Amino acid sequence: MTLKMYYGDPEIAQATVEVIGLGQDEKGQYILTNQTIFYPEGGGQPADTGFIGGAAVLDVQSSQEEIRHYTDMPLSNGEYPAQLDWNKRFDHMQQHAGQHVLSAVFADRHNLHTTSFHLGEERVSIDLDAAEIPQEVLAAAEAAANDVIRRHLPITTEWVTEEQAKSMSLRKPPAVKGDIRLVKIDGVDLNACGGTHPKNTSDIGLIKIISAEKAKGGTRVYFLCGGRAFGHFKLLIETTDELVRQLNSPLKDLPGAADALLEEKAAIEKELKDTRSKLLEAESFGIQSAANTATAERIFYNRPVKELQQLARMVAAREKHSYILLLSAEGKGVRFVCAKGEEAQGDMREVLGELLALTDGKGGGNPGFVQGGGNTECENEQFIRTFQKAVKKFRENL
Repeated sequence: MTLKMYYGDPEIAQATVEVIGLGQDEKGQYILTNQTIFYPEGGGQPADTGFIGGAAVLDVQSSQEEIRHYTDMPLSNGEYPAQLDWNKRFDHMQQHAGQHVLSAVFADRHNLHTTSFHLGEERVSIDLDAAEIPQEVLAAAEAAANDVIRRHLPITTEWVTEEQAKSMSLRKPPAVKGDIRLVKIDGVDLNACGGTHPKNTSDIGLIKIISAEKAKGGTRVYFLCGGRAFGHFKLLIETTDELVRQLNSPLKDLPGAADALLEEKAAIEKELKDTRSKLLEAESFGIQSAANTATAERIFYNRPVKELQQLARMVAAREKHSYILLLSAEGKGVRFVCAKGEEAQGDMREVLGELLALTDGKGGGNPGFVQGGGNTECENEQFIRTFQKAVKKFRENL
C-alpha cells in the first residue's frame, strides 16, 4: 500500500519516492511508488500533477489499495525525486477549504444543505437543496464565510473509527467504511473528507459567489476562492477599464452607455434590413423582366440561401403563372430554391426530386416552394435544363 504523504503534511511539495511497479490500463501507462505526495482525483477534487524524475505526472487515480501515477514516459524501478505542481495543489486546497466554510455557513445560518460539490478548472460549485435562493441570502452567506476566513481559524484533521464517528456531530454521515478521516474547522465545521486543505482559514484568502442557477431541482452556486477570486477581480477591472476607454464614459455610467449603444445598433440593423429588403425587391423585378417564358432561372455564386428564398417568393407573388429556379454554386456544391405562382400548375416537389437526383444531397418543401442542394458533378446549366423539362410537363397537362 502506498504511503499518502499529503495526509501527514498537505503542504509537502517535494520528496524522494521509490518506483516499485509499472502498469497499463484504459487510461494509459502508470507507475506505482512506495509513497506519494500526489493527491488522486476524488471527493470532488481533481488530481495533482507534477514530475517524478523526468516523467511528467499527468493524472493520479486510486484503484483499490494502489495509487496510480499516469505519466508521459515509463520509469524503471528505483528512487526518484518527486515534484508537485504546488500552485495547482494550493489552488485546490483553497477551493476545497472554501467549500467547507461556505457549505457550513449555508447550513447553519440558512438551513440550506449541500448535496454535491464540484471543483472545476475555472470555477467551483455546490448544489444546495432549495429551488430558489434570494440574492440577499447569497450575499449574507458570502459575508459570513469571509468573516470565518478573517478569524484565522485552524484547520485540522484526525482519523477515527466507524464507531467513534457515530457518536460525533458530523456535518453528514461518512460515505466510506473503515477508518474515517475528519476535517475540522474550529467552531465552524466537522466533516468526513479525504481532500487536502490549508492549515488555517486565512490561507483561503477570500470567497466570492459569482452566480447561481437552478439545477437538479435545487440551486447551484458558483464561487471562487483565493487566487481564483483575485484573478476574477483582475479580469473585471481590466474589462471595465477597457469599456470606460472605448465608450468614453465613467464607470458608474457604463450601463447607460451600453444601453444607448445597443439601441443605436438595433436601429442601424433595422435600417440595414429594410434597405436590404428593398434591394432584393428591386432585384426581383429584374428576374421577372427577364422571364420571357413561364420560367425564370438565375445562377448565383456563394449567395445565401435565405436571399434566394426571398427573391423566389417575391417573383412568385407577382407572377401568378410563373415557375422560378434560383441556384447558388459553392465550389463543388450547389444550393437551389424552386417556387411557382399560385395559379401555376404542378407540384414543385416533383421538380425537387429530379434536381436532387443530380446531387448527393437532400431537400424538402411543399407543392408551391421547395429547396435543396448537395455536392454535384453536373454543370449548372444541367439543373436549368432539368428544371425547364419538368415545368414543360406541367404546362403540357393544362
